[in-house]
Amino acid sequence: MTPDPIQRPGPNVDASAVSPAASPVARFRGILESSGGGARGRRLLVLTHHGPDPDAIGACEGIRFLCSEVLGFEARVATVGRIHRAENLAMVRALDLDFATYGEIDAGEFFGSVLVDTQPEFGHTFLPRDIPVLAVFDHHVPPGDTAEVPPLEVAHRDVRLNTGATSSIVYEYLRDSGVELPERVATALFCGVRYDTADLSRNASALDEEAYHATFRCADRSLVTAIDHPPLPPVYYSELSRALTVARQHEALALALLGEISHPEFAAEMADFFLRMKGCSWVVVGGAVAAEREYVLSLRTDRHFGNAYPLMARVLDGAGTFGGHGHIAGARIPLEDMGESMISSVERRLRRNALAVSGKSEAGELPSEGRPLG
Repeated sequence: MTPDPIQRPGPNVDASAVSPAASPVARFRGILESSGGGARGRRLLVLTHHGPDPDAIGACEGIRFLCSEVLGFEARVATVGRIHRAENLAMVRALDLDFATYGEIDAGEFFGSVLVDTQPEFGHTFLPRDIPVLAVFDHHVPPGDTAEVPPLEVAHRDVRLNTGATSSIVYEYLRDSGVELPERVATALFCGVRYDTADLSRNASALDEEAYHATFRCADRSLVTAIDHPPLPPVYYSELSRALTVARQHEALALALLGEISHPEFAAEMADFFLRMKGCSWVVVGGAVAAEREYVLSLRTDRHFGNAYPLMARVLDGAGTFGGHGHIAGARIPLEDMGESMISSVERRLRRNALAVSGKSEAGELPSEGRPLG
């Protein structure tokens, strides 16, 4: 199956046939029932964004279990893009999660798809050809009216901006179904909630707190520990050394534009790492990824500084695509080539914009060097 970044027509589903007063899980069930059972049978595809993180991984496993074991639809999870970050790989391996790749999927076998921890309009999300998107579960800020493509018509769109993790939303569906959580599913959901909310320290709602404690009670705690402390490859330490050398502190801002990096998740990992630095309230970390031919950017803020989403919009100043929620935002900027001059040009613009947001320089001026760490 070929990934398709171009939006397709929405499903031909009469969502009005499902009572608006129905609970979310009853409404979801009704939409699946009204869509499935035709020539393609009752097979459903569960999808997420490029290079899934723990929340996406946990939420996908939760939706797969809900659809397959509770609602009576055979569900398959498929992903696009490699998983690189050690904790994310450890999560997939420790829980023995079975995720197909897009290339293994025959579109003719599925009557519909469910999109988890993302939305069809995001630039890092690829939709399958010829499989209608029936439902969306997410907690990120939608792209809004500025998106190049109008929002896709989706029969069931559950997007909660005040919830810290999509895994918490999926937990609620399972809770309201009255099903007992298997150990593996509970562990996956717990990891999704804990990593996206930093153990309930950021963007956490009452539902996140409930999901965190309820799933932990059912989780395999030895696997939780193994996922949290995985072995790290040697390249991690060489890139960490370079990040420490390149990073600069501009009062409340820590800025690290790293040139070429081995994989996109390293930028997010370093953003989390630098946010712990004393005196730092917000962080911008970026790097060019040859395999993607993109420049990836991660932005973090502490709980006092403000929302990351509008800050990312100002740092990008119209370049690339981005998304975010609460204190986390991520972006991708397509690169015409991986030459040093191209990467340097992107980084100069991002540096100027980030420092302009901090009041350290005006856009278009050469920014100050900042203070090296240590």
